[in-house]
Amino acid sequence: MFQVAQNNGRGQWRAFSTQGITPLAMTALVIGLSVASLPLLAQNHGHAHAGAAGSAVSPAQDPLAKLQPAQEYTCSMHPQIRFSDPNERCPICGMALIPVAAEESHTVSGEQVELRLSPRAAALLQTAVMPVRQAASSQHLSLPGTLVADQSRVQTISAWTSGRIEQAYVNRTAQQVQAGEPMLEIFSPELIVIQQELLQAKQLSARSSLPAGSTLDGARRRLRLLGVPSAQIEQILQREQLQDTVTVSAPVSGIVTEKFVNQGAYVSTGQPLFTVLALDKLWLELAAFESQLPLLQVGQQVEVSVKALPGETLSGRIELIEPELNIANRNARVRVLLANPDGRLKPGMLAQASIQAEVKASLLVPASAVLFTGKQSLVYVQPDPAEPRYEPRQVELGLRLGEEYQLLSGVTAGELVVTQGAFRLDSELQIRGLPSMLNPAVTPTQHATATASHTHSAPQVAATPVPNPDGFVVPAEAQSVLLQAYAQAYEALVADDLADWQQATLSLQQAVAAVDWPERFPRVLSALNAGAGEIMDVTEIARARALFYRHNLGLLRFAELGVLADGWYEAYCPMARDGEGASWLQREAELRNPYFGAMMLRCGDIVRRFGAEG
Repeated sequence: MFQVAQNNGRGQWRAFSTQGITPLAMTALVIGLSVASLPLLAQNHGHAHAGAAGSAVSPAQDPLAKLQPAQEYTCSMHPQIRFSDPNERCPICGMALIPVAAEESHTVSGEQVELRLSPRAAALLQTAVMPVRQAASSQHLSLPGTLVADQSRVQTISAWTSGRIEQAYVNRTAQQVQAGEPMLEIFSPELIVIQQELLQAKQLSARSSLPAGSTLDGARRRLRLLGVPSAQIEQILQREQLQDTVTVSAPVSGIVTEKFVNQGAYVSTGQPLFTVLALDKLWLELAAFESQLPLLQVGQQVEVSVKALPGETLSGRIELIEPELNIANRNARVRVLLANPDGRLKPGMLAQASIQAEVKASLLVPASAVLFTGKQSLVYVQPDPAEPRYEPRQVELGLRLGEEYQLLSGVTAGELVVTQGAFRLDSELQIRGLPSMLNPAVTPTQHATATASHTHSAPQVAATPVPNPDGFVVPAEAQSVLLQAYAQAYEALVADDLADWQQATLSLQQAVAAVDWPERFPRVLSALNAGAGEIMDVTEIARARALFYRHNLGLLRFAELGVLADGWYEAYCPMARDGEGASWLQREAELRNPYFGAMMLRCGDIVRRFGAEG
């Protein structure tokens, strides 16, 4: 027979006999008692009991104290709050604390934050990582454009001599002409005079031995200046017949885009007659955004598809990238020269250009890894692939290349970046009150301060005066009655007292009705009178708080205008109204939340103080 000692859970031990127990049962009993005693040892860890020396285990003697890390407790609504005493309350909202998972933590070192997750939490977040790679890349650009005339292929045909249009062969615009084709004939007296000089110089040279070459050459030159071709000049010399008209021919093949004269009109030297556009080459003008310009360069090969020619692909090269952006749409024109020997392409046709731009070797990460914070960007890096440890890293982005981004700084090749679940990691940092994409303004120093203490007692921002055109102010006596009624309604909701709120709100609306308000406040007064006639029918405090929110919309507006509530405070809780947030007016600087009452009395912040100190 043995005697076994058993702890009764109150620090006392009692003995009982084991007579009649088989050896096998005895073994099980001893093991069971040993296991059952472990929680009691842990429960008594660290507590001294006066007058019971030897009955309690000190932390230095307790082997479990060396095996278990110190348990921390936090607020489920404000995870940045950490205490070692479970009986503490959240200093922000007053809620009871809950244990922090032992395997989850974060480290704040200088300006660097690191998030550690338990294997279970990491599995729930479903994060995926990929190494940063350094490689050359290419980017496919698809740019819209329109075919336009090649301005270097536009020619204006002018009159070489003055005279009357004897015959017009081109009578309309859009008419197709070929190079050398006659367009009109001009009757020119000047032409006749010069031809006579030409023939006289020829006859003089034939009858005498005097040299007449210079006179002959001068006549030829003057005829050429009138637009007479050399072949026609030789024909005049051979036939010795005068021509009284000058033929104006098309210098290039194309279409007539402008026609300035009609048959029978009198023209002077240099006067425009026609404009001819050669269509053997066209420009394709593309619109490229400024982010695409670094990928484009003159001479680059371009593949073009035109809606009018389905199934066909044309080829061209970039001829010009305009140096100035269009301010209205923030893009630059890129000009591509296209050959059009058969004339199937027409100015004004829509086209799509396809460009494959090659990019030199650089650091690349998947686009899903990058989180944007306005002007800044960050990625989450996993330093050790074997541990679910992550740290946010600010990076400088280069070009977006398809589904990847160039990284100019912030990471090195081979580092693991989170490509799936980065936003969830960032949300985890945010709810812990650490610097994150959604809350980059929180610094590690601010986080440490918020963990130690959090107070709403001192306002930080003074109210900015809002113009009050006619200087209206509620009379002191009426203002006192109105604000006293409001303060009673506020106190009632702080205390979760629906009946007191009803009585106070009735008094508030009666006080509002007693004031002679200017006509320019219809919306503000509508907010103050919200729920009028149904206050005593309100049966749920949630409805009371919804009406209290409407009443505060009016009161806060009047406070901004300087109409009333001089020296009062505006407070704000982002969690009120199911997370939509709500403000309220209160007289004292110590924050008390009327939207949550006793449940989260201290949740929120003092935003500003109205008017002068008082």
